[in-house]
Amino acid sequence: MRSRRLLADENEVDQTFGTVQCTLLDRRSSVPVRGARVTCIWRDERVSVLRADDRGAFLAQLPQGVYDLVISARGYLSLFVRGIGVLGGYHQTLVRGLVPGEGRAPEGEPSTAIAGYVCDRIGRTVPDVAIHVNGESNAAAYTTSTGRSGAYVLHGVVPGMYDLVARSGDRTLTHEDVAIAHVKNLVRRDLRLVQL
Repeated sequence: MRSRRLLADENEVDQTFGTVQCTLLDRRSSVPVRGARVTCIWRDERVSVLRADDRGAFLAQLPQGVYDLVISARGYLSLFVRGIGVLGGYHQTLVRGLVPGEGRAPEGEPSTAIAGYVCDRIGRTVPDVAIHVNGESNAAAYTTSTGRSGAYVLHGVVPGMYDLVARSGDRTLTHEDVAIAHVKNLVRRDLRLVQL
């Protein structure tokens, strides 16, 4: 697989890069979708265009931030994925299914992503911590867990007020409020756990 960097602006851009690897499958048969065109749209409408390989996969090394993906392939409905977060220094793997059919207008609310690393009190990363983000009045909820590197990324989070909770089993390890006012900016929340 080839990796391609999105050209970063010299001003006001965090030069820390993360990696997104995505496999595209036919939603009905789970067969890889070869040659799909993937357009990564970053803030200020800058774009990077990639092609899926013979296994339906693409790999992008991108500056830390939030991206919208437009995925199109002959014979499939276009897929518009909002709010994919890229965390600097983290490699993440995604799988997306494409539906056979003819074109349709992209849909979905503008969104962003919350991401960070979870460390213990002496700075070691902590894997397998459940991360829950709940909106006010039970409006929206997102859940993931930290990977081997202690990183987590929650994609497609719409603006609003949220409670971010890190849990291990039935124990709450940390809790904080997170306000998301803008889309297209990665909300970085690194968590330090005092007790495990």
